[in-house]
Amino acid sequence: MSIFLGEHHPYGRRAIDEPPIQMKALFIGAGATYDCGMPLVWELTAEIRRWLTPEKLVLFNENWKSQGGGWDHDVVSCLVSLLENKNLHYENIIGAIEVECSRERDQSKRQSYHAALGFVLQTVYGLLMERQVKNTRYALAALDDFSSIKGMAENNKPLWVFSLNHDCITEMLALKFGIPLKSGFNEEVSIPMKTANGSIHSFLFERLSRKSIEENQYDFFGHGEFGINLIKLHGSLDIFGQNDELSYLKIKAVENDPESLSSQIQLLNQINQDIAVRDGVVCTNENIYEDEDGEIQFLRKSLLSGTHKFTKKLSQIAPSEFLSLFKGNLNYARELICVGYSFGDKHIDDQIADWLSFSATRKLTIINPGINVCPEGMKHLSGQVECKPVGTADYFTQLSDKKPTVLKGMLRKARSLAREKIKRELTGNG
Repeated sequence: MSIFLGEHHPYGRRAIDEPPIQMKALFIGAGATYDCGMPLVWELTAEIRRWLTPEKLVLFNENWKSQGGGWDHDVVSCLVSLLENKNLHYENIIGAIEVECSRERDQSKRQSYHAALGFVLQTVYGLLMERQVKNTRYALAALDDFSSIKGMAENNKPLWVFSLNHDCITEMLALKFGIPLKSGFNEEVSIPMKTANGSIHSFLFERLSRKSIEENQYDFFGHGEFGINLIKLHGSLDIFGQNDELSYLKIKAVENDPESLSSQIQLLNQINQDIAVRDGVVCTNENIYEDEDGEIQFLRKSLLSGTHKFTKKLSQIAPSEFLSLFKGNLNYARELICVGYSFGDKHIDDQIADWLSFSATRKLTIINPGINVCPEGMKHLSGQVECKPVGTADYFTQLSDKKPTVLKGMLRKARSLAREKIKRELTGNG
């Protein structure tokens, strides 16, 4: 049974005598998918700096100017100085550009800042997509350590998962362990797109129309139903804005194959690149494709990053309405388990603190090897906060009632050593 969230009740049109109390909910940040090969903030920052050197950026701009475009010299200098400031991670850099863009009064220079902002966001998307695609099989193997999440879903029907991550690891996990998953999207559509050789590939998407958003017609599992209700708050590699009214499309797995999520994202990107090469036109933070009639169509990438998330300073594609869904449905949890989140987003931290403040029976459990004390902004609620400074894989392995075999233990150790090696090579830290 699916439910649609009505206007006056966070859980939709439910009987008054059927209170939907969720015992536990999950909140996941970048550290939650570290063991699956996805980057932490400083790793991704190191990758950006390694690829986008000052010399390369200057050459890019000279090339753009030779083609009639390019950025203002001051904007290039600003971005170079930000990239060279080793105290800033990529979200700080994006936030700094946002500030310059919003306060610049010269229209031409403002456009250059806006172009630089889009360029950095597209760089983030590209590097994350590369990690998602290249690490698909590695991630699926690493997810063996996360099998206890199925028991968590069986004991909390449904299990709400609130995610800040842009990857598709949660969807892959659900497919791997046979856990039904819904993200609020209430339609299924197939969109035919022309590939480079002229053949037609039909992409399967879930769809959430602007009308459905305005009427709160989200499709989630209802109280007592087995499954994961996933809300991706900061956009995702697999979610795109569509048309002027800004409806949303989310890539759907082919035949429930978790690997197909990465392959579909990769193919969609390849179609976009082929058209860009053919027509000599690049659309920043948009995927372009040809429909069956040869008409060019656009899908807008949804990644939300930087310092000013969910503010009116700059436009965004990620649906701001999902923040309200997080706020409303968090109220039906008695324990929130934050996995791999470092408490650095004020719009999230404030909501969690408000949720804790409402009732002394609510509990926040923090799973993060780098956090062993209550976050500063919640010290007044420290009696309701428990810190477990362990990694995500360790946490879920400890929850499992199955003892890992010797072989699985050895494979896990090998993955852990390899993963730490990548981190050290990128950041210089152990």
